Amino acid sequence: MYLPSAIVLLCLAIHNTGANIVRQPEQCDSGYCLPKHLCPTGSVEDAPTLGQSDSITLRVDEESECGDFMKICCSASSLTPVPNDAVPKADQECGMSNPQGLVYNVESNLTYAKYAEFLWTVAIFQISFSLKNMVLTYVGGGTLIHPKFVVTAAHTLKKPHRYVARFGEWNIKSDAEIYPAQDIGIQEHILHPSFHDLCTPENDIALAVLKQSVIYTPHIRPLCLPSPQDVFDGQRCIATGWGLDVRTKQPAPIMKRIELIVVPRALCQTLYQVADADSSFRLHRSSMCARAADLQDTCDKDGGTPMACPKEDGSYVLAGITSWGLDCGKPDAPGVYVDVAKFACWITDTIEGYEELHAEE
Repeated sequence: MYLPSAIVLLCLAIHNTGANIVRQPEQCDSGYCLPKHLCPTGSVEDAPTLGQSDSITLRVDEESECGDFMKICCSASSLTPVPNDAVPKADQECGMSNPQGLVYNVESNLTYAKYAEFLWTVAIFQISFSLKNMVLTYVGGGTLIHPKFVVTAAHTLKKPHRYVARFGEWNIKSDAEIYPAQDIGIQEHILHPSFHDLCTPENDIALAVLKQSVIYTPHIRPLCLPSPQDVFDGQRCIATGWGLDVRTKQPAPIMKRIELIVVPRALCQTLYQVADADSSFRLHRSSMCARAADLQDTCDKDGGTPMACPKEDGSYVLAGITSWGLDCGKPDAPGVYVDVAKFACWITDTIEGYEELHAEE
């Protein structure tokens, strides 16, 4: 959400945009630290035999001598090259999730999204340099809606900073996922012309234009846009992201899965008038509200992340974008989200206009 915070999450792992390559694995007591999908039996000499129906158990709270629950110490006298299999491409159908996730069976005391469950969620990092080394600082999220465009909250992207969008992320502290993330620089960001960066942002929406097109894979696909007439009052929806986890009071290392119930506009406005002791408060027409249905909630550094609502056919649409709120995890003041249906025409018109302008390129 758009809340004051000193939380800075540095991503130290290296993510490549090609096939998954193990780079200089660390040594451990009996061999080398490798991703579990490359060493399911604990011995690197045994070739991985993962099939379509196979899964690898990950215990999030498990102690590992490799310092990463997604890695295992593989017994080996020497490390032989690991086959570099290409990630299969996927179709471009939007809004289709992987309800059971892919590859991993995740066991945890806390509930997180499954690996590749919500394929459209994007992590956005600000680029800076320290002693000639590039540092990526997590600043918020976005939604993949087009091979060259990500939709996010306007307040997430500040000029003149440089940003990179990461696709296919799940565990932000690990580089051991079976499919690699794609890191693509943001060429420019197009803010809504009526965006106002006030204490409660208005028209808080922007399009991030990517330097190159995303390659759709089994763990990276776009989310559908809603129709301008869509209304989601009372619906149960899902927000995802890596912002502050209200359960641990720490930035979430694994993608959060937050169930939300959309609150009717009139009720939300009344709740804010009471919670903020301000009878003159008016919820801006570009916004909608949703309250957490469980112990989670969207919070600091979740700005720009998607709130996806299901359709009758099981697919999802982008109903809301995390914008701001009074206090995380408090039911008396629902979170405020951009009402994407009100901007559906602006999004499609802007993308079409940009493509026409840059057609020769």
